[in-house]
Order: sequence, then C-alpha cells, then structure tokens
Amino acid sequence: MSNHVESMSVRRMDTLLVILAVGVLFLCLWYAFAYVFLVPYAGVDFDAQWLVLAFDDACGTHPAWCAANRDSLRIGDQLLVIGNITHEEYMYDRTVVPFAGYKAGDWVPIKLMRDGVVLETRWQMLGPTPARQLVRWSLMLPFFPFWLAGTLVLLFLRPRDTRWQLLVAFNYLTAIWWAAGAASSTQVAASSLVLHAVTWWLVPVYLHLHLLVPTPLLTRHRRYLLPPLYILAVILAILELNQALPPKLFYVGMFLASIGSLGLLFARLFLRASPLARLAAGQMLAGIAFAFGPGIVLWIVPGLLQAPQSGMLNVYLMTFAASLLPFFYIYAPYKRLLGDLEFRANRALSLFSFLVVYLTAFVVVFVVGAQRVSFTPASLGFALTVSMFFVVGGLFLRAPFQRLLDRLAYGTDHNPDDILRAFTNEIPRALNRDALVRLLTREVGPSLLIRQSALYLWKDGQATLFYADGVALDPEVDASEQVRQWLAGVKRYRPPQSELGEVSPEEQEMDWVRLAVPVEVGDTVLGVWLFGRRDPDDFYPKPDIELLATLANQVGVALETMRLIEDLRQHASALEKAYGELKELDRLKDEFIQNVSHELRTPLAVIRGYTDLFLEGLLGEISAEQRQAFQVVSDRVDALIRLVNDILSFQQGPMIPLVREPIYLVELAQFSIRNAEILVQKMGRKEKFQFVLEASDDLPVIWGDYNRLGQVFDNLLGNAIKFSPEGGTITVRIRPCTYQFISQLGEGSHQQAIEVTISDQGIGIPPDQIHRIWERFYQVDGSSTRRFGGTGIGLAIARNIVQAHGGAIWAESEVGVGSTFHFVLPVQELPVSSEGGGTYRNVPTPYQEA
Repeated sequence: MSNHVESMSVRRMDTLLVILAVGVLFLCLWYAFAYVFLVPYAGVDFDAQWLVLAFDDACGTHPAWCAANRDSLRIGDQLLVIGNITHEEYMYDRTVVPFAGYKAGDWVPIKLMRDGVVLETRWQMLGPTPARQLVRWSLMLPFFPFWLAGTLVLLFLRPRDTRWQLLVAFNYLTAIWWAAGAASSTQVAASSLVLHAVTWWLVPVYLHLHLLVPTPLLTRHRRYLLPPLYILAVILAILELNQALPPKLFYVGMFLASIGSLGLLFARLFLRASPLARLAAGQMLAGIAFAFGPGIVLWIVPGLLQAPQSGMLNVYLMTFAASLLPFFYIYAPYKRLLGDLEFRANRALSLFSFLVVYLTAFVVVFVVGAQRVSFTPASLGFALTVSMFFVVGGLFLRAPFQRLLDRLAYGTDHNPDDILRAFTNEIPRALNRDALVRLLTREVGPSLLIRQSALYLWKDGQATLFYADGVALDPEVDASEQVRQWLAGVKRYRPPQSELGEVSPEEQEMDWVRLAVPVEVGDTVLGVWLFGRRDPDDFYPKPDIELLATLANQVGVALETMRLIEDLRQHASALEKAYGELKELDRLKDEFIQNVSHELRTPLAVIRGYTDLFLEGLLGEISAEQRQAFQVVSDRVDALIRLVNDILSFQQGPMIPLVREPIYLVELAQFSIRNAEILVQKMGRKEKFQFVLEASDDLPVIWGDYNRLGQVFDNLLGNAIKFSPEGGTITVRIRPCTYQFISQLGEGSHQQAIEVTISDQGIGIPPDQIHRIWERFYQVDGSSTRRFGGTGIGLAIARNIVQAHGGAIWAESEVGVGSTFHFVLPVQELPVSSEGGGTYRNVPTPYQEA
C-alpha cells in the first residue's frame, strides 16, 4: 500500500514539473509572439532613452518609404514625443508602447531634439518586413537554450536536492528575463515590468546557486544571509510590478546578481578550495567567457580600432554564443552524474565553444580588414584568402582546442597513445606478480593521476585480491558478491553514492570505487580492475575509460601468461620428478631382469653346454642310448630357455588392467607434444626439432585409459627423438579409418577406428630388424654361437597398451630417411565392462586393413 501511495506521489510530482516546464515555455513564447507580431514596425530603432540608433535598410524593397522619410530623422536624434506619448510618460508608465495604434503607411508626428534644438517632424510607418521580423526572432532565441537546460535538469537529473532546485530556477528565470528583456524597450505586454521584477528575483537565486555550486561556501552564514535576501527580492519585485521604484533601480539588481556570481566563482580559484571546486569553478567561468566574450569583443574591438561594427552579424553571433552558458552550468556540477552522456556533452560543448571563438575571430578580421580594403576585385581576393586561412587553420586548431577544453574539464593533460605505447613495451617483462603490480601502481596510476586502485581475480565464482594500492582491503574478506556486482556494471563511471542519497554502512565502505573495468582474455573473465580517487575531481571520462579497458586487456594477457608459465613450471617439475623416478625404476627393473636372467640362464647354459659337449663326443665316447638321452635333455633345455626368453620379453601376451574414460586423442597428442618439447629443451636440442600436429576435423571420442594411451604417445615420441640425432620434423597425424580386426579365433569384423601415425627424420631401421624392435630381448642366431641383444622396453610397452585397448601397432622405416609408427584404436559407443572393478580386454592378433 505504501509503495502504491509513493508511486502516485511521484507521478503527481512529475506531472507538476511538466506543467511548470510548459508554463515557462508558454510565457517566453508569448513575449516572442508579442515582440514579433504586436509591436509596431516603425522602421527606426531607438533605446530606452529614445535615442535614435539605426534605420531599417528597406530602400531596395520600399523606395517610396525611404524617399518620404529622407532627412526626417537622423542617428543620434533624441526623441521627445512620439504621436501623443512623451518620453516622461514612457519612463514612468512602463506599459506604454511607442508607435502604438499606427499601421504601415501612417504618418506619425514626432518632436525631437537635434544639436540642442527642438524640432518637429513627421515619420511614415514602414510596417513589418521579413528582414525585420527575422531580427526580432533572433533577439528572442537565446531564451530557448536556458529553458531547454532548465527542463533537462528538471526532468532528468538527480538527486532533487537544493542544488537541483536552484539550477532549475536559474535557467527558467534567466529564460523569462531574456524573453521579456528582448521586448522590454517596446514595453509590450508589460515586458518591462516583468523584466524589472525578474531581475530582483535573480539576485538571491544567482547568489544562492553560486554559494552552493560547485561546492558549498559560507556554510555557517548562509542561513542568516539568504532568507532576508529572498524576502527583500520578493518585496522589490512586487514594488516593480506596481511601478513604485525608479525605472533604473533594477540595474542595481543586475549588478549584484552578475558581479556577486563572478566574485563567488573567482573566490574558489584563490581560496583553499578543493581541486574539485576549483576545476568546476573554472568550467563555469569558461562558460561565462564563451557566452559573453564574443559580444564584448565585437562591440569593443571595432570601437577601439575605429572600425565599423558588423551590425546584425554581431547579434546572431552573440545569440549563438549565449546558448553555451546554461549547458556549462549543468556540465560543471553534474559532470560526474551524467554517465554515458558525459562524453557527448563534453564534445558538444567543445565543438560549440570552438565555433564561437573561431567565428568571433573571423568576424573581427573581416571587420578590421573591411576598413582598409575597398569593394574591388582586390577585396574579393582578401575575402577568399582570409576564408581559406580560417578553414585550413580550423583543421589544425580543433585538436589543440579540444585538449585545452579537456584539461579545463578534467584537470589532466595526457596522451593516451604515449601511455598505451609505454605500457605495451613494459608488459612483456611483467612475468610475475611483483613485476606486474609494480607496473600497475608505479607507471599506470601516476600517469593518469590515479591514487586508488585494486585488482580482484575471479575464478569459479570466487574473488581473490591480487593487489590494492591507496586503499585498505582485507584479502581474507570474501568480496565475491561485491565483485559480481561490479562486473555487472563495468566501464561506467560510478558517482559517489552519497551524492545520490543515503547509503548503508556496507555501501559506504565500498563507495571508494569510481570505475570497474573487466580483465578478460577472449570470453573468459579473469578479474575486475577497480579505480577510486583520482586528481583533481575523481572523475573518469570516456576516453580514459576506453584507455583503461585497453590496458586491462593487456593485463589479462599478462595474467594468463603468468598462469601458463606457472603451470609449465609445475608440469616440468612433475615431469622431472617422474622422469627421475622412471629412470630409477627402469634401472631397478633392468637390474632385476638381468639378475633373474643370469640366475635362470646360467645353469641352463651350463647344462646345455655339457649336453652339446657330450653330443659332439668331446667328453668321451657315449653309447647310442646315452646320446639319445642327452638329445632329449638338450631339447628340454632349449624349450626351457625359450620359455624364459618369452617371459622376459613380454611374449606371453599380458593382460593390462585399464580405466575406461572418454578421450579426445588430439588433446592427448597436444599434451604429449608439449612434454616432448620440454624434453628436447632439457637436452639442449630445442632448436633442432619441430613438432607438427595434423588432425582431421570432428574426430570421434574413444574409450580408454588416458594415462596409458598418453604413455604410448610419450614412448613413440621419445623413440623418434632418440633416433633422430640430427633433429628435424616430427609429425603426428590423426585421422578416422575403418579396419578389420582379427581375433584369436580367426574371426574378423570391419570396425570404425582412429589411426595415429608418428613420423621422424631419423636414422631409420633396417628392414630385417623391424620385426624385432618390439622385443625387450631378442635372440640373434650366428653360425656357431647364440647370444641375446636388446633395443629398449618402451616399444614393447607401447605395443602391449595398444593391444590391451583392442588395437594394433606396426612400423615402417627406411634407413637414412626415417621411421613411421602406426597404431589404430577401435571406436566404441560405450566402454567395455568387466567384473572386479577393472576393465580387461584380450589382445588380438595382427589385423588386416579393410
């Protein structure tokens, strides 16, 4: 219920605000309409003292009117009576309109004073002309930027505090003051009375605004100063509406409002104000200079140089320039609350300011030049030369002017390209945490005047503090939820929450963050980079946000590089440890096998030797029965030796227990290639080898033992390295295929499989030795002796693992060219199950290719 009531209240307030905005616009448009359509067009301009200033240039379109009024009035004449209205009546009755009641072509009697002599004459009314109506519209237009700025503040800016109220009042009252003031010389629709009354209302509003914006001044004295000032302004405004004050007294109000405001702004530049206050005050003063500077220059400079003024061109340019003031007054105090609009507002103000300054200089050059150049072909050359100079100069001066405005707006002057270039040069050297933190806190922060920053790493929904600079953060505190919120609103300036309303103690603790930038690599978020206090006003404009986002991408690459290096170090350490253990195990295994083979073979060899001696008759004569008996013994000893050889050389077809899991052979090959690269690096031969992996797309998944199949890759790659003394390219190819596997019963079936080939450019294997490379020990027959030799256990292990997976392995080689090892593994939809917790598979016999 309370939420509904609150919503109704908000809607009612918004409706009232819209009515206020429309009412102010209607009032301003009414005065514009009255000035353009209700005020008579006499064809002569005069000021409030009825001093003739100028005549309409209508001789070309109205020659009869021009001839009728020739010598009737002159510039500088002091008008005393217009029709039946005297100047005294005009001054003390500010509802009287000169030339009221006269139409185009009517003759108006006029009494005037010229050179101290009172004269009487007649003046024929000109009536409205398009040129004169355009002039009046142009004099009215400056009210619209103030109304627009006030409406933007009224409807869109938050919070709705005293500063908000004053800024709305400042813009709306100024809009009314300008609209009524433009028509006040004619006194149509009581415009003069409204001008005088609003002027007194401007005094407390202007002073109050500049006491509060951009930062509060005289905090203790405002409560005693402002209420009497507001009361006095209301009284004086009422007296003005009743014409109870002298006509020129309102100039005192204009003086107090303007000089008081300027004084309060300048005070912040010289008092011990904060950098934020000085920067905002400078921006507001710049807005005043851009708004009124062109008018001052175009009226004063030609006068000092005794050059003719540019007439209506001055009016148009001053009207254009005046529109800058309200937007500078919004931008300065609300810059940090504009969000994404800040950059657009900055660029728009910069462009308009540049045009104002540039056009003012252009007009001054032409006004001064026109005094010395007559309208001849030479004058055309002068005009073209000056125009070309300003056009070309604008191309080069726009960027420096933008940097000047950026320094005025942000208080900083840095070149993003230089910072990015320096950071890019240094980031490759930051390969550990200390080096990266030192780069971020000693290079990036000071370059951008950043005083507070921190970096949280983000992984699996958990936040870890990487570093904190200028702000006390407890690394033990879980900031995961807060980091999640920051990641939801990255790359946006975060104004202080205290400026937007009340904040909780928890929010106040983290309110130091002004900007959060994600640290990413690809689509992976590695962390969030936080920025807080920054000189001079804690603000981060869009160009700096984009620069920090670019730097954050490089920080992400550095973090990922650090992680990969650390992983490689750990893997290298583990591999080195495993390699040492494997070497020790291999040594113990070889020693055991040698001892067992010695214990088994020695007595058998002795028995065999004696048997051969008896059979050859070297130990004496034996009978036929004895020879037959010794032959039986010799045959049994040979059989026993072959059995021992079979046991020692894995010829019995071992049963290898496997763990079945889905495996992507490409990933497994990549891991083994990295291990091989580390191996050749440790051997000091890294530059001699190049590893190439070629794999087909969309390879199916196989079920097998990840570690054991990885051992097959490792053993085959290690064999390629070992027998490639000159180095070269080692190529691993993986492709799908179809093979017919023949079981031990002789039955075969076509089956989908994956073929892996590992090729080297080594010394090669002699053709007559290929079939022996799978044996740990193999027998070499000679003409008169029998002996045992070996090539290593790695290939025998690789063969047994492949066969245990239901696959097959073979080799092809050419001496001096290199060797290629092939193995195929069947693709199964589901892993083969077995009893006892392990999975076993019979080793098949050699295969036939389908």
